[in-house]
Amino acid sequence: MKSGSVMIGFLRPLDDPASLAAAVKRGVTLLSMELVPRISRAQGMDALSSMATVAGYKAVIVAAKSLHKLFPLLMTAAGTIPPAKVLVLGAGVAGLQAIATRAPGGGGGSL
Repeated sequence: MKSGSVMIGFLRPLDDPASLAAAVKRGVTLLSMELVPRISRAQGMDALSSMATVAGYKAVIVAAKSLHKLFPLLMTAAGTIPPAKVLVLGAGVAGLQAIATRAPGGGGGSL
């Protein structure tokens, strides 16, 4: 990168600072998204929560594809199909999104 360039991304500066030394030496400005504070004012830049939300949603989609039965609760004129029983480990951002995605009606429900 040229001197004066700006690089924004997940740079992991605390895990491997040596990997960024060449860019710093060249005069590149580095903005690491995982170091943005998780406060109300910075919520629009909270890349970790947004990616965890996507991961939680995707986990349910992958699980539903792998399961050889219908995933959601379905009520039809022919009868009721009970929802699949799942275990969601963790109630962080991804876990809460998985619960909301999987649960009948999009929220709540039994797990």
